[in-house]
Amino acid sequence: MSLGAGGVPILVVADRPLGNSQVVLLGLAWGALCYLLAEFSTPSAVTSSEQHDLWLVQRLGFILAPTLALWLGWLQRSWRRALIGGAWGLLVGWVCSELCWSAAQPIRPALPIVLGGVFAAFCGSRSSDWLPGLAGRLAKGLLVGLLIGLVYTDLLSLGALAFWPGVGNVDYTGAHVRMMWRAGPLALAVSGAMLLPASRWAARLARPRASLRGAGSASPLAETVRHP
Repeated sequence: MSLGAGGVPILVVADRPLGNSQVVLLGLAWGALCYLLAEFSTPSAVTSSEQHDLWLVQRLGFILAPTLALWLGWLQRSWRRALIGGAWGLLVGWVCSELCWSAAQPIRPALPIVLGGVFAAFCGSRSSDWLPGLAGRLAKGLLVGLLIGLVYTDLLSLGALAFWPGVGNVDYTGAHVRMMWRAGPLALAVSGAMLLPASRWAARLARPRASLRGAGSASPLAETVRHP
């Protein structure tokens, strides 16, 4: 509890005190789970590997951005931020779905991560004024999305080499789908372990500190009951 202008008590809510190792472990589990949900929801009756990948990336877009927003809201102990961010995350998923139709196939897998990184920075945090700090956060989010998206596509390529069946398999589409089931969760788990800490940085979520401040000097991590 701290005092605002005129000595009015203000409820101070600190961000959840998660260390970097905890965030990395959460990212590993989150990335693998997001991929498995997207793959389970992808129709099995596909006519080509390209069709499978297109449907998979579209579903990843609808899963990654909303859950990332929910996590950022949970991290700040704000259900309002989580729910509003999750709703906007669905819009980001729709944008990703539309872009998939025109995007070149080599960069298509990175789209959900690129958009997710930018969206996390767009959401912001209590420690950063939304409009004045928007340009800096978006630049960070774009950098995060591009770098981790590149890591994800490279890991998928390595997975294709590691899990591709031996010579003589005539069912190319089926072999591709089985390879993605094996390589995809690993690739997105590693990417998720990088994306959650990087998104926290891009959104300018500082390390949580709980303190008592005097009038007119509330903590940058503080959130009042009037502005949840």
